[in-house]
Formats: sequence, structure tokens, C-alpha cells
Amino acid sequence: MAHISSHQPGITPQELKEAIPESLLTKNVHLSWIDKSPCGKDLYTLNAKIEIDGQVLLLSSKTSDMKLIDDWDMVDSNYHTNARLVAIERILTDPANEDILLSL
Repeated sequence: MAHISSHQPGITPQELKEAIPESLLTKNVHLSWIDKSPCGKDLYTLNAKIEIDGQVLLLSSKTSDMKLIDDWDMVDSNYHTNARLVAIERILTDPANEDILLSL
């Protein structure tokens, strides 16, 4: 049975399970961390270190979604969008990363 886990604060294993592509649901997936870094005017790189069936991957995706970046550190129990969770979903569904993930 696949095991899904997360060391990233604010992302539970259940939330990670809902964010990952269906093709990864049969694999052991562990999210070590996710972060963001500026890479130009109004452009950020989203980065994640994720282990899938024992293979450690460093994946990234570019975004100009400033709402996502502005909400990155928001702590508000009435606000239900977790920017890091949205970011990992975008990274894992980025066409630049799909070939890597499909080859696992």
C-alpha cells in the first residue's frame, strides 16, 4: 500500500494526497519541503523536494501569480487556501515535470 507523508508544516498527508496527480497515488510519496524564490520582476520559482518510491526529486515551476506569493505566509483560520498546497499541486502538474513523474 502506498504511503503519503509530509514534513512541510501546513500540509497534511491527506491534503498532499489530494494535491498529487492520480498516477502517483500508488507510490510512496514524501514531501520534504516547498519554498519560493524571486527570479525576476513579478516572477517566482516554486521549488519542492519530494521523494517518490525512494527517488529524491527537486522539482520547480515558475509563477507570476502574486496572490499565491502574497498568501504564502498567511496564518488565518478563516482563510482556507493554503498557498503551499496550491504550489505543490502546480509543481506536480507542471508540463515540464510531467515526463519526470511519468517515468517513475
